Amino acid sequence: MAVSAKWREQWIEAVSQIRSDLGYEKSAEQLRALQKTGLLRLTDLKNDPAKFFEAHRLLAHHAPKLGPGFWIRFTVHYNLFAGSVLAVGNDQQVAQLDDIQQKGLLGCFGLTEKLAGVNSGGVVQTTAEWDDASKEFVITSSDVGAHKNWISQGLVGELAVVVADLHVAGKRCGAHAFLMQLRKDGQPAPNVELGDMGRKTVGNDLDNAWI
Repeated sequence: MAVSAKWREQWIEAVSQIRSDLGYEKSAEQLRALQKTGLLRLTDLKNDPAKFFEAHRLLAHHAPKLGPGFWIRFTVHYNLFAGSVLAVGNDQQVAQLDDIQQKGLLGCFGLTEKLAGVNSGGVVQTTAEWDDASKEFVITSSDVGAHKNWISQGLVGELAVVVADLHVAGKRCGAHAFLMQLRKDGQPAPNVELGDMGRKTVGNDLDNAWI
């Protein structure tokens, strides 16, 4: 599917307004506003890949001026978060992406753990255990080494795709991805703990969290 000249003009105008001289909360508001325009759908990676990759190419023109912060924020939300839902989510979860976009909610991707170091994804100690009584998965980081680490957009995102080692009836089933609520009414969801990874040498318009 070809990308229209009108859409290209609208997208260039929208991304030209992005600023990097902001704190991470205001930077996040820029992404919320951008996705609420509907110019790029969270489902376009699957339904309109030509538009999806053209949007990235046009935004990349601003990368030298903006630095890495907003670019990483954008790709975490559209590629890692929404892309994971599209790739492994069920029909109900994929349909939820439209509601997420309409409300301007943001997502992050919880893979890397502290103990893993550079071997991100190779070590997954966070567990997801099926609780038959509540019909829920209970996701647990049992110690500091299992904390999700350097999670971009983790301080502002309402949702997360979390990779955890699935356990069912005492049987270990390997790493799976889980869509979960990270924040509710601006506060961490019940039993969710998180913190700021601290100031960086560059890209401080992007928040990074341990979870």
